Amino acid sequence: MKISEIKPGKVEFQGWIENLRDKKNMQFIVIRDLSGKVQVTVIKAEKPEIAEIFSKATLESTVKIKGEAVANEFVKLGGIEIIPEEVELTSHAEALPIAEDSSIDQRLDYRWVDLRSPSKTLIFQVETTLNQAMRQYAIDHGCIEIHTPTLIGTSSEGGADVFEVKYFDKKAYLIQSPQFYKQMAMCAGFEKVLINTPIFRAEKSHTKQHATEFSGFDIEMSYVNGVEDVMQFEENLLAYAINEVAKKHGEKVKELLNVDIVVPTVPFPRITMKEAYQILRSLNIDIKDGDDFSKEQEVALCDYMEKKNGHQFFFVKEYPTKVRAFYTMAKEDEPEYSKSYDLYFKDVEITSGAQREHRPDVLKKQIEERGIDTTPMTDYINFFKNGCPPHGGFGLGLDRLLMLLLDLPSLKEAMYIFRGPDRLNP
Repeated sequence: MKISEIKPGKVEFQGWIENLRDKKNMQFIVIRDLSGKVQVTVIKAEKPEIAEIFSKATLESTVKIKGEAVANEFVKLGGIEIIPEEVELTSHAEALPIAEDSSIDQRLDYRWVDLRSPSKTLIFQVETTLNQAMRQYAIDHGCIEIHTPTLIGTSSEGGADVFEVKYFDKKAYLIQSPQFYKQMAMCAGFEKVLINTPIFRAEKSHTKQHATEFSGFDIEMSYVNGVEDVMQFEENLLAYAINEVAKKHGEKVKELLNVDIVVPTVPFPRITMKEAYQILRSLNIDIKDGDDFSKEQEVALCDYMEKKNGHQFFFVKEYPTKVRAFYTMAKEDEPEYSKSYDLYFKDVEITSGAQREHRPDVLKKQIEERGIDTTPMTDYINFFKNGCPPHGGFGLGLDRLLMLLLDLPSLKEAMYIFRGPDRLNP
């Protein structure tokens, strides 16, 4: 049984030895499993063979216990203590290689030990709820979930930040995005799709928000009338999912992480890129029309928007066409600007979204204008030659969203196993 299920009477359970006080006549042992903690009390004179087992046990060893659970108002852990009748030491732990105050990189070397604390476990319980709620919202609103390859024959973003792998006698690449496959689903008539998949970026970045492999959450949807349709879908999805996290984990997050889960209201604030330029200039920050943001400019803009709107999320839309991917649709009246957006949460961009270019002749022209060889893009361009509805979508970094939601210091804490330019283990 789980420790949280223990009630007075005969019990049998297993767990980790978290604490052990070995007194002259008695032993007090705290046993932990994922559900909670309980105290085991041993009177040495009455149970010498059990006392001997615990006297040789080490912290973080695991045990199996049979005994009697009895009420005791002086026991802080739920007012119940266990009087053991049988104890089996199921594993023996060596001295722990890290401590709570070890550096993050030291802790990552022994991630299986680092993750044992309740606060670390809570992070991934929150992630489970967050991801499941987003999936459920998407499915409830017409999405088909598809599972796409992580190997692709050409770069999905047209850039150099790709991992090249040997694929028999050919070159292949780990996907930067499931973009091509999402759009193929639109050409297949799926109308709305959801994809959860690993994403790979060969970027030698060492910021708090970058990793070389991360969890992507992607949506693509047909028959859009514009990028606003995509933005509305995403803001409603996030508001629903974060509300589910708050309901299920809000109290525990406050207790263990000292963070308040703030459920966002909809609609999220929106500004155009041109308006963002004006805001930054009003803050005496130099930026030219057509430029993308630097990190410092992003932080300043996010601070301004949160103070103005009292909202942790906001959209920036209509990015310059030249700073967006080749498959982004340009505005008809201002082709130098695109039908695209980024979503910011606190001071970090968590999503890129857009209406896509679905006309094969225009798409091919945009690829050529970027100086990209269209030959390896043949299959992709062919998707659109047999009819394709107007469509758009977004890609969201799940780990980055989790990091910001729980105010974690970096992605290293938000990811079960972190991968960066200098880390390929454990």
